[in-house]
Amino acid sequence: MSQQNETRRDFLKRASMAAIAFPFLISCKTNTLAQKTETELSLIKKNAMPSGTEARGAIDAPDDVSWKTALSKKSDKDEAMIISGTIFQPDGKTPAPNVLIYFYHTDSDGYYGRRGEVRDGHFRGWMLTGANSKYEFSSIKPAPYPNRTDAAHIHMTLTGKNFKEDSINAILFEGDKFITAQERNSVGKWGEVNPILKLEKGADGVLRGARDFKLWKV
Repeated sequence: MSQQNETRRDFLKRASMAAIAFPFLISCKTNTLAQKTETELSLIKKNAMPSGTEARGAIDAPDDVSWKTALSKKSDKDEAMIISGTIFQPDGKTPAPNVLIYFYHTDSDGYYGRRGEVRDGHFRGWMLTGANSKYEFSSIKPAPYPNRTDAAHIHMTLTGKNFKEDSINAILFEGDKFITAQERNSVGKWGEVNPILKLEKGADGVLRGARDFKLWKV
């Protein structure tokens, strides 16, 4: 009986020690992954353009940036929209992981925001492609600038460990009467595969479109 009690005490002791150690091991693993991501991001941000530079924003990317992000609607008239895609190496086939994407656009009235209120307006965000090079963001469909003839668009920049932050042709939307012949002819000339998107509305009422990128050679 004494031997059985001793065995039971040993078992409970080992189980107790394991219970204490397990969260610690999980925490260590999580911290290691976080440190790896932050290191990757810090290397990429070395190629970001200085803060305040026109149409640049990689430098402001948060530490918890992911391949996917979501921006909130501001009013009931806003049309929900999801844009997704893949970034490829210059060969157009090989995935391009660890590319930082920055985007921003106007609201449904064509404004970015009040001057000096928020850099590049309220609708701005970041994504960092993972191993499969996918990205996705949900936002609202932007409107054209008021009293202008510029098509509605979404500005984007790309930044990587081996190349400087650079703007690419803005996302445009098929059916916009303000899209020019020059904009149509520029398709595919600066890393874009399909910058003029055809948005499809799903049963849930959300507009969806896809845009892929082919990186330029450095």
